[in-house]
Amino acid sequence: MSMLSGRTAALVTRCSTPSTTTPAITTTTIIRNKHSSRQINRLFKKHPANERVATRLGQVREQLPPPTPKYPPIFEPRVLSNGWSKPPSQEDFDMPEYPFKVERTRNKPNDAIGFLPVYSKVRIGGTKKTTVIKKVSGDVDAFLTELRGTLGLSANDNDVVRIRTGGAIEVNGNRTREVKEWLAGLGF
Repeated sequence: MSMLSGRTAALVTRCSTPSTTTPAITTTTIIRNKHSSRQINRLFKKHPANERVATRLGQVREQLPPPTPKYPPIFEPRVLSNGWSKPPSQEDFDMPEYPFKVERTRNKPNDAIGFLPVYSKVRIGGTKKTTVIKKVSGDVDAFLTELRGTLGLSANDNDVVRIRTGGAIEVNGNRTREVKEWLAGLGF
C-alpha cells in the first residue's frame, strides 16, 4: 500500500495473485476522498477563469428577471414569534385550486393545527444559512416559480434554490419568515 499526497489523497492497494498456470494479475484500487470545496468551485461553480473564457467567447449567461407570481396572497396572516400562524377556516373563504400543496405538520396533541414545514438550517460554523421547505406535493416546478417570484430571485439561477433528495426544497439565506408569511397568505 502507498499513500498519494495532496488534498484529495488516494489510497492505492495492489493485489497480486500468482498462479502456476496464469501469470500474476495485479489490480489497483483507488479510494478517493471527497473533493474539497475549492476543487468543486473550480470545476463546477463561478470560477473567475471560467467566467473570463466565457466572456471572451460571448457565452455570458444573463440573469433573467424574477418571474411574476400567478397566485397573489388571499389574506393577511398573523405569524407569531414562534412561526405559527392559524390557517384560515373553511367557512371564511374558498381555497383556490393551486397546482401545488404544502401540508402542515401533524401528530400534535388533541388534533391541534400544526406548523408550516419551513425550517432554517445553519451549517459551517454559522456562516452558511439556508431555508428548507418540506412536504411540498403536486407541481414542484410551479411552486419553485412562485417561490422565486415571491422572494425576488432570478428565474435561471439554480444555485440559490435547489431540490434535495426526499422532496425538500432548499433556499440560500435565512428566508424562513418570508416563506411562512407567503404560504400562510396563500391559505396553507
